[in-house]
Amino acid sequence: MKNIFSIIAGSRQRVLAVAFTATLGLGACQVTDLQPKDVLSETAVYNDPARIALAVAGVYNSAQSGFYDPLNGTALGVRGYPFGAASIDLGDARGEDVTDMLGFFGIVFSNTVTTASPNIVNMWSNCYALANQANATIEGVRKAAAAGIITAADAAVYEGELRFLRALAHHELVLNYSRPFAENGGTSPGVPYRDTPVNTIAGLELAKTQGRGTVADVYTKILADLDYAEANLPVTRTLAITPAPPAPSVTRATKGAAIAMKQIIRLHQANWTELIKEGNKLITGTTTFTSPAPFGGSTAQYQLMPTQRAAFPGGPVATAESVFSIENSTADNTGVNGGLSSVFATTTINGRSLLGVSPILYNAPFFTCADLRRTAMMVANPAAPSCYVIRKYTDPANNSDFAPIIRYAEVILNQAEALARTGNSPLALSMLNAVRNRSVTTPADQFAAGSLTGNALVQAILNERRIEFVGEGKRWGDISRLSSEPAFAPIPGGGIPAKFYGNLGSSQVSLARYACGNTGLLTGQLVSATPATATQFLWPIPALEVGSNPTLAAQQNPGY
Repeated sequence: MKNIFSIIAGSRQRVLAVAFTATLGLGACQVTDLQPKDVLSETAVYNDPARIALAVAGVYNSAQSGFYDPLNGTALGVRGYPFGAASIDLGDARGEDVTDMLGFFGIVFSNTVTTASPNIVNMWSNCYALANQANATIEGVRKAAAAGIITAADAAVYEGELRFLRALAHHELVLNYSRPFAENGGTSPGVPYRDTPVNTIAGLELAKTQGRGTVADVYTKILADLDYAEANLPVTRTLAITPAPPAPSVTRATKGAAIAMKQIIRLHQANWTELIKEGNKLITGTTTFTSPAPFGGSTAQYQLMPTQRAAFPGGPVATAESVFSIENSTADNTGVNGGLSSVFATTTINGRSLLGVSPILYNAPFFTCADLRRTAMMVANPAAPSCYVIRKYTDPANNSDFAPIIRYAEVILNQAEALARTGNSPLALSMLNAVRNRSVTTPADQFAAGSLTGNALVQAILNERRIEFVGEGKRWGDISRLSSEPAFAPIPGGGIPAKFYGNLGSSQVSLARYACGNTGLLTGQLVSATPATATQFLWPIPALEVGSNPTLAAQQNPGY
């Protein structure tokens, strides 16, 4: 859907270098039935409550999909940057639990990025474009409330949504372009936290000179945005889905989504006490876990589905396990080159099987052979490319699968890890089992009460995250935050493990390499490990950005 109006548009550099980009769209997410409109002025938009509502919805559209520039002279396209698909695709491609079967993610997958790599440039640019659109809309909403065009209460809800999305964008940036918080208490260089709209000359000049600050600075501002969101967002949103009756909408920010996002931030800070406080707002129970009041009243708003398959019914559908998702639909999606179904689904349903399950995960000793996720959520692709693929996304014909940003399973496992690290092993193990045992149903494979404590329990939770969240983009975040922990680092000293590369020869990945528990087949990876001390453990600030901002040019990540 077209943007309603744009400020400072034009050249490719202006689209890509966020210091020169400012767009504000009204459309797409939840408003795909609207007819695209021509360009309007800010004054016209913020003088009308209906248009203000569309302006806020348009920021969700910016979260779903933005410009993709291949940086080779061809035309700009639209893909799922940052959160409609790209954060999931790239979050997994940076890790070892998937394999790049056709070279589509080759630069990211092989850790050979440069300051001009398209994925790196476009993720940076589109995250900041989302933040800027949120900033401009916050400014307009505040002015509209002051003028009496909308109520103060409505303005607070809108601002809560926009600050949630701004926080989400900056967290994606700090994860990819900065050292992990836990490494040294957040004292490493962060990313610019842009909370002033680039829709005036003054805003433009600020963006052209703003520096990185520290990782801790970024997390402080993210938490401030999420605190505001929690305080002002409603508990539930509703969405009329035909032919079904109105259902909870997970594609708009809610109080629960803000709390869950704060829990994730505390996870990356390794602040276990504060993580548990946030989780306690969303979790009640000792063996079966649901969200307490005010999250749903007599019927829990959040709960685990009986199986992981039930948590992924396919297409534009939410379940009680969904906390926050980015909407895709038949009318508005991320396209065949970036859609989740296109990237992950089997070719038998017209997917492309671009990212397959790696034998590294499939053969891992902790992935038990009777685990239902092997059969219900993975399948052997019968034709080229020859690999196992993920079955979480089922609609490659339309790419309408919602992008799962936060599931209740993640809330539970985040809480379990924090409890395990702070000595409450019984409750931590119960939470682990709540997620795990819906897929691991064989009693001999299950963890008995009291069977795991301390580091062994933490490691079991980390292993479970790899199985449960493969295909949801969580792996890079775990590799990053754990790399400074000797007990849990993915490789000794921290870093990205070696990988099998399906695109570099038919013998590297084939169905013959997949065998439950057979670690003898896990040798000869073509992509070498990337130590946490290596230049390309971090993505660089894009060349277009440092070319327009001398402050950032002097603060480039080492080695680039």
